[in-house]
Amino acid sequence: MTQSRLETFKRYVEKDPRNSFARYSLAMEYRTANQLEAALTTFEELIAQDPAYVPAYLMAAEAAVDLGAREKAGAILRKGIAAAQAAGNSHAVSKMTDLLDSLA
Repeated sequence: MTQSRLETFKRYVEKDPRNSFARYSLAMEYRTANQLEAALTTFEELIAQDPAYVPAYLMAAEAAVDLGAREKAGAILRKGIAAAQAAGNSHAVSKMTDLLDSLA
């Protein structure tokens, strides 16, 4: 089932590369399939394309942590906290701050 979902989300992104939700869904599906490097790359592409897409930062940071890239996760979280603050998303700020604190 996961492979089919991966293919579906890949097609969505191919059809509309600027669709942030499709790219986020693809990254999440990679994460579900434990393809963490592909997930992180896809989250990073999303963040580069749409820096205001706040949920991508936490998920990217978690993938980086799972890959053992704690410094990278910290950098992603700091950018994500700034994006969440700009969006007025205090819940996301809190979640990312908690994860950042846990990396110290």
